[in-house]
Amino acid sequence: MFKKYDDKSVKRGIHLLRAGWFLHNFMLILPVVVLIYTQKGVTVGDFFLIQGIFRLAAFLFEIPSGYMSDCFSRRRVLIAGSLFHILGFVTIAASYGFWTIVLGESLLGISSALFSGTLEAYTYDLLKRNKTQKQFLKEFGNITTYASAASLIAGLIGGFLFVKLGANGLLWLEAIIATIGIFTFMALPELLEIRRIVKHKDAITDAISITVTTMKNQKLRNLILFPSLFGAFTIVLLWILQPIMETTHVPVALFGIYFAINQLSVLLCAKYAYKICEKFGEILTSVLTIIVLVLGISMGLLAIHSANMIVVYIACAILAFSSSIRVLNNLQYNTLIHHSIRSIERGTVLSTRAMTATFCGAVFLTISKFLIDYIGMTATLVWLGAMIVVLIWHLGKVSHSIKTK
Repeated sequence: MFKKYDDKSVKRGIHLLRAGWFLHNFMLILPVVVLIYTQKGVTVGDFFLIQGIFRLAAFLFEIPSGYMSDCFSRRRVLIAGSLFHILGFVTIAASYGFWTIVLGESLLGISSALFSGTLEAYTYDLLKRNKTQKQFLKEFGNITTYASAASLIAGLIGGFLFVKLGANGLLWLEAIIATIGIFTFMALPELLEIRRIVKHKDAITDAISITVTTMKNQKLRNLILFPSLFGAFTIVLLWILQPIMETTHVPVALFGIYFAINQLSVLLCAKYAYKICEKFGEILTSVLTIIVLVLGISMGLLAIHSANMIVVYIACAILAFSSSIRVLNNLQYNTLIHHSIRSIERGTVLSTRAMTATFCGAVFLTISKFLIDYIGMTATLVWLGAMIVVLIWHLGKVSHSIKTK
């Protein structure tokens, strides 16, 4: 049973989450990250491989981080995630060459794992204190909106600061901002009522048992697999945008504008996710997001093969928008998962979901690396378009699960 908590303490926790997630996502480097890494001695293809390794590092720490948040402290896991975030930027700022950047990205991957399931689990159970968990989609959408606003602002000024400060200066500034952010997570209240007590199993066996049980549940498995695959499509579209703009000679000064278009779209998708889902329902909303994916892939191909720069600018803008649709898909399906699981397993189940998404993203990015290096960006986008069939097939399974459960 949950004790009765003051509404003000819950609201204070939500405000701290918004502030902390804002600072965590104030990513000045994102609109120019490919340029930064190429200056540090890696190729565009290597960049995709590094992003795959980032997801591999996150994959390995997903289940342990979620389980620790269930058994020990969601707040402390968030603080640890913020610490690894700082260390990742410090390492990349001080590094040159493929392997040292891999080390920095691996630290960022661990940070991503520590946040992925725990942030949502903390938010849901914080709302559960005053029995407002049914507003999770709206409230977490607002938290995500703050993160998107941070990325939007950072995207608009990141390119300018890159020119003024250089690659390393921008990375050190990121580390400073991340350091400020850790104090907001330290100020969060502990959710002392959420503790998983293990009596007859060791921790590893218990965590594996939760994961296996989750993936054996047909409804949960389908709710996990579809958004994980969907996210893999959008992450490739997001990271291929910069190489496409570079290939088509879009001025570097505009890179931040396109990233800002992406983040403004993310902000709007997060802000109005609950309204869109209420209006169209789970399945039709998913169909619409797939249509946006197909549009993005088509625009990528158009940008590469068009000789008209106006067409290129418009196509890149639509491509920037299409990769933002992931946030709507994530919020929609994670909310369905939240309503189907228990608090004492929430962190582990959500980390299982995040682990699956990370694995799918790593596979797609690794395949994209070799396609870009050895065949070209056109082949990468054609392959991505062909894989839409798999996504549609999984949506059919999701539809069946929702209708029969």
